[in-house]
Amino acid sequence: MKKLLFVILVILTIAGGCLPTPTPANELPIAYIDSVSPSQISPGETVAFTGHGIDPDGSVAAYNWRSSIDGQVSTSPSFEIASLSEGTHTIWFKVQDDSGDWSKQISCHVTVLPSGIVPPVVNLFEADPPTVAQGESLTLYWNTSGASAVRIDPGIGDVALTGNRVVAPSATATYELTATSEAGSITSTAQVVVTTVPTHTVELFSVAAEDGHVRRDGYVGTEPNVGDTTPVRSDVAVQAFLSFDISMIPSGVTVVSASLDLTRHQIFGNPFVYLGTMRICSDRYGQLDSDDFVVGPASGVLYTVSARPTKPLASDLLTDAVQAQVDAGRSRFQIRLQFQKERYFNQEPDYLALGAGQARLLVEYLE
Repeated sequence: MKKLLFVILVILTIAGGCLPTPTPANELPIAYIDSVSPSQISPGETVAFTGHGIDPDGSVAAYNWRSSIDGQVSTSPSFEIASLSEGTHTIWFKVQDDSGDWSKQISCHVTVLPSGIVPPVVNLFEADPPTVAQGESLTLYWNTSGASAVRIDPGIGDVALTGNRVVAPSATATYELTATSEAGSITSTAQVVVTTVPTHTVELFSVAAEDGHVRRDGYVGTEPNVGDTTPVRSDVAVQAFLSFDISMIPSGVTVVSASLDLTRHQIFGNPFVYLGTMRICSDRYGQLDSDDFVVGPASGVLYTVSARPTKPLASDLLTDAVQAQVDAGRSRFQIRLQFQKERYFNQEPDYLALGAGQARLLVEYLE
């Protein structure tokens, strides 16, 4: 009978449109820890906590912070505390919605060091200046306290607890300082921006009208030949001279590199076999005469060549020599070429014919 009455009641309810609507389940709120600062302290120091919560279907009504050592520490979304006990605390945080349900707990960690142990502090770590042009240097300054060791990376390593270091990074870099003590480590960074400075390159061919050679016997020729020749029946040493017009290089610039291209030459005999190495030397510019022939060992050597040149020749000494002429405001850069030995008595020519106006000097500089 009861079953029949229940069926009749359901039918009447449906017919009357009074079927109750199910109530949706409450969605749990979500807790967030925004910041904990600092995360490592000495006893009695203050730690600041900030958190918040959201409720998808309502509002947040309560907050709870709890320490694994000290129990509940706050019921506010943000607070400061200076009474945490020594040790490493796991701090749990949760929020409650307006329906009375709590969120899942999330956690963070705070360490209160034992009395007498002080965490390291980086009081200063900076680059001066913070921006430099490529090739320029800067100084890193640092000051730490409470540290037993300090290290700076990359490329520097262990340093004093306080000091400075001159560095010249080739590209933009971030230096990281790590200060370490019994209490742990702390890091600080300093970024250095390296800007690229455009370089200029000039291509100079030797001045054909000023190139030439001077023989051991005082004869002056118009072709830049170096080695020994056979004018009559005996070998005579000959030294070559090349002159370059550098007046187009502005004064006050920094010469980055210089290379000498002697690949446009002809070779006669075996000068590198019979006469040894060829020396490229700086020389005082002027009209060639018999006094320009250097007797004895070469002076002002910029580069030594042991085989016939097949590629441009470069050296720091050559770069410095060009820089010196530019700094002096001179319009010419002249070089002398001579072999290690003056001559080889085989009554055959052994020399390089460099060709007037054929030698090439490449100079790269920064304004």
